[in-house]
Amino acid sequence: MDAAIFKETWLPLEDTFCKVAFYILEDEAEARDAVQDLYIKLWNRRNMDSNILNPKAFGIAVLKNICLDRLRRARNVASLDEAAPADAPDRTDGPVIGKETLKAMESALARLPEKLRELLEMRVFRDMPYGEICRETGMSEVNVRVHISKARKLLRKYMEDERY
Repeated sequence: MDAAIFKETWLPLEDTFCKVAFYILEDEAEARDAVQDLYIKLWNRRNMDSNILNPKAFGIAVLKNICLDRLRRARNVASLDEAAPADAPDRTDGPVIGKETLKAMESALARLPEKLRELLEMRVFRDMPYGEICRETGMSEVNVRVHISKARKLLRKYMEDERY
């Protein structure tokens, strides 16, 4: 893939990628950095990924992993910054809390009914507008909104159940 095709394929998706990264990272500067990392990764793989059928979905999947790596790194750095002084008792719960939260989220996502999980994925990770989700699923917009809201509530509930 040459530079012109790369620009034509990937650069128009920048706003979508920024929105997804911001949704995950909740920080605009971090989100923009994550998108830059995505473009570097995509450029370095431009010759291997010539037969990607859906660049938007592929890019969002790679970006999601980049963002999750950034969150993990930030948690690890934060736990190192909070290290107790030498005369204080050892505290090893810093990194464990991050791992527990990640495990709780993965487990909670797995517990969601398949249809709710698919709708939540379409809206959050693929950044699909409600209209597009309606066309793809055949559901009305009201139903899609209700199901996504229900998925978010269940996800929160399941994460709470996993923590305690």
